[in-house]
Amino acid sequence: MSLADDLARTRTEEDVKDAYIKALGLKSYFKGLVDIQTEEVWFEAKAVSTPPIVMFAQLFFYVRAARKRGEAIPAFLAVIDRDKAAIMPTEKALALLNDKSIVWPRSGSGAGKELAAQVAPYVQAHIVEYEITHDEAAFIKAVKDAIRERRIIRTPITPDNLRQVFDRWVDMVGSELGAVDPADYAVLFFADIMHDGAHEAMSNLPARLLMTAAGPTFLLGGKTYELASQRGYRNFWAIYHRPPEAKHRHYLLERRDSLLPTDEQKFKGAYYTPLHIVDKAYDELKATLGDNWQDRYIVWDMCAGVGNLEAKHSNLRNVFMSTLDQADVTIMKSNPAFAGAEIFQYDYLNDDITDFGEIDYSLSNKLPPSLRQAIAEAKEGKKGAKPILVLINPPYAEATGGGLAVPLAVSQNKLGVANTLFARAGMAAYGKATNELFMQFIARIDRELPNCKLAIFSKVKYISTPTLNEFRQVWRAEYLGGFAVHSRSFEGLKGDFPIGFLIWDTSKDVPIGHVTANMLDKMGNLVGEKTFLNYDGLRLLTDWVPRPPSNSLKVLPLKSAITPATATKDLRGDRWSDGAIGWLNCAGNDLQNATAKTMLFSSGYGSARGYFVTPENLWQAAVVFAVRRLIKPTWLNDRDQFLQPSRPLSEEFKSDCLVWMLFNNSNLTAGADGLQWNGCDWSLVNHFIPFTEAEVGASGRFESDFMVRYIANLTFTPEAKAVLAEGRGLFRRFHATQFPRRIKEELKLGRPDAGWYQVRRALEAHGDTELTNFEPIKIAYTALCDKLRPMVFSLGFLPE
Repeated sequence: MSLADDLARTRTEEDVKDAYIKALGLKSYFKGLVDIQTEEVWFEAKAVSTPPIVMFAQLFFYVRAARKRGEAIPAFLAVIDRDKAAIMPTEKALALLNDKSIVWPRSGSGAGKELAAQVAPYVQAHIVEYEITHDEAAFIKAVKDAIRERRIIRTPITPDNLRQVFDRWVDMVGSELGAVDPADYAVLFFADIMHDGAHEAMSNLPARLLMTAAGPTFLLGGKTYELASQRGYRNFWAIYHRPPEAKHRHYLLERRDSLLPTDEQKFKGAYYTPLHIVDKAYDELKATLGDNWQDRYIVWDMCAGVGNLEAKHSNLRNVFMSTLDQADVTIMKSNPAFAGAEIFQYDYLNDDITDFGEIDYSLSNKLPPSLRQAIAEAKEGKKGAKPILVLINPPYAEATGGGLAVPLAVSQNKLGVANTLFARAGMAAYGKATNELFMQFIARIDRELPNCKLAIFSKVKYISTPTLNEFRQVWRAEYLGGFAVHSRSFEGLKGDFPIGFLIWDTSKDVPIGHVTANMLDKMGNLVGEKTFLNYDGLRLLTDWVPRPPSNSLKVLPLKSAITPATATKDLRGDRWSDGAIGWLNCAGNDLQNATAKTMLFSSGYGSARGYFVTPENLWQAAVVFAVRRLIKPTWLNDRDQFLQPSRPLSEEFKSDCLVWMLFNNSNLTAGADGLQWNGCDWSLVNHFIPFTEAEVGASGRFESDFMVRYIANLTFTPEAKAVLAEGRGLFRRFHATQFPRRIKEELKLGRPDAGWYQVRRALEAHGDTELTNFEPIKIAYTALCDKLRPMVFSLGFLPE
């Protein structure tokens, strides 16, 4: 079957990709931000007919980003859709990648007609287009020829990436040279890069490279070094171009002494910034601030620790590194990698803070005079003054809990986080941001260095969290670019959430808006793109349901389905509400809280943070329950906030959500007697049984038939009906089973109106005597899940 025939049958973009992969016989490829990525060709695909220049514009965005990160880019670019394809050499687009007049979007998804119009004059003449119905064979041959050529566009070695290139060379090449003194790696590295593979580009170097029939051989001090394996050598020089441009060669040689191999063990703090992530940060800084940024900017890292963020810097004479602990200062000063940097002890949140929150350097006299002068000149806008870049990974501690990215001083426990001098004196207008150490750093930086660029590793909550809207009203800056990386990149950091490395221009009075960033896994690999929303002004789901007030009726506060609360401090859930039939716990409004903190009870919950369920709000409670639990939290989405629906909800969706809630494992409603709390006996009445006594063969009367009456006039979808049918069968089996005393006592089965929690747990516990097949209800419930899950996004409860 031809490619044209396969394309005629496609419906989705994935179908289009698969049709081309099959026709081209691609064996080694990757699907990601670049739709189809091979070593030699990158493809952008669309399901519908799209102008090639628009598709190429999106590819150019990804090529530009990869080149800035120092990654290999392909020799050819191709675009494909259902009707046509086109191909062009990547080298014909290189000029436009450096043209500063082109306005590049912040994300690949933003690359559309506007960018296409800008890039068209550069590349239109180099694009070869093919109509698949007529030119299928010619296109397939062109792509296969491109793959056969195996040309690769290599990354140049420059002052900005010197440290990163050297560290990679040590890992891929130097480590294969055998017993080499690590202090000699630098001269061997320069012998290698100052050689074009055939001839030396510079003579009189301390080491030499000879290219022999057997492969590269290094000569140094009368010794010969050969590679144990040439695989890393070949891979390294498939990525980088040699020799460096003539204009850079002498400068690079002058930096030789700074290239002593970095001992990563020196940086092994509890939450140190991993060096492979530092690499990505420097790539992002180059992409955002331009070439030679290390020469143009004064850099101050006031959370330097032992210097991880500066380990890749190639011009340390422009760098100031301060840290809280004198021991860390001693370590940094003893490290030859930081020769030339100004290193000093400084407690940024407590030193030089007046009682009014102002900055007065004379209070401690710790700040180096050269840094004070640079700050003063930058504030004045003095002609010729170097701009200042703050590059930091501050602590992430929060007064109410949370992890740390770097260790705090012993005296700064979580309860004392908000008790810094700057928080007390300088953050009256910042609201709850006072509780966050990293936002205290941002606030002081904004006051002290109002025109600086800020490049910060931190949680992304200052962009998204609704309770920090006061901070966003005060702190305003223009977002320039960045990425977010899995928190597990930071060894010892608990949890799964994004750590953003975001770059801001604090001189711009711009409200904080939505932020789009590339997403990296814990190894630093690109896994996608995400927009972190600023939810200010958006309608949050937590405000959707009116909350019925409590009354004076005392009820049993619960710890779980049938276990009374044990807390004595701040105990909630011991009052009821008029007409209530249950309690929906729904603490927090983001995905990180949703799964663990969304439960339905037959009485109050001891920690509260939810609302009473009544006949009037039951349909809303069911919707809230379902949408909060349908989408599993991941490190990518755990800070996403739930929103009120943006489209009308159908009766079908409401009834589906109700059934989904009734048979979810976090439906903890129950019927029980003899629960002990506060010196009294308590009972639970279950209002959430959707079947009559006769339907399930109950031996006694249910105290409440509310749910049967409520659903009598509802219309259920086939998926919901299947779940109800399977659930009815399990309730019937439960009521027909003679459970042993231990199960009855454990699950409080003394009443007929046992809830789904009790039914399920009892049948499971009885499995050693009489096995119950739960597979049919799991299949039916999964089908209902699969139907509802995409509707969480399409109805606007979560951003797509």
